[in-house]
Amino acid sequence: MMIYRADRIAKRDMDASSPKRLHAAWALLLALDVAIQVTMKLAGDQLHVIPFGFEWVQAAFWSGMVWISLIGYAATFFLWLTILRSSPLSAAFPATALVYVLVPLCGWVLLGEDFKPRQTVGIALILGGVLLQRGIATEHQEK
Repeated sequence: MMIYRADRIAKRDMDASSPKRLHAAWALLLALDVAIQVTMKLAGDQLHVIPFGFEWVQAAFWSGMVWISLIGYAATFFLWLTILRSSPLSAAFPATALVYVLVPLCGWVLLGEDFKPRQTVGIALILGGVLLQRGIATEHQEK
């Protein structure tokens, strides 16, 4: 009976780790990570008028943006665990650096923040590093 249950769970896990689901989990993880950073920025903007202290903590506790961010962090935790079930850490973790590409772009597009030319260079370097690391991880898996 235990063997049957373990086989059933293993089969379900193999279905959950299909490339299509894995790509969807990655897209959702990156989108949530970016959304969390934007909502935290908005929460910080709302709270900056209150000096840090008990009133600030109280205002943060009642801030919808803070709660959205906390729920988002919990969701990304579970997405990350889902991704790690079917991806080696050495390949998955460097890909999280894509957040460092997407957050400044969203800050510029959604929040009207400055975007300087050197940020473009930094983003290009990050993308190059992620692609290089992905190639190294893929070569390691093939061996």
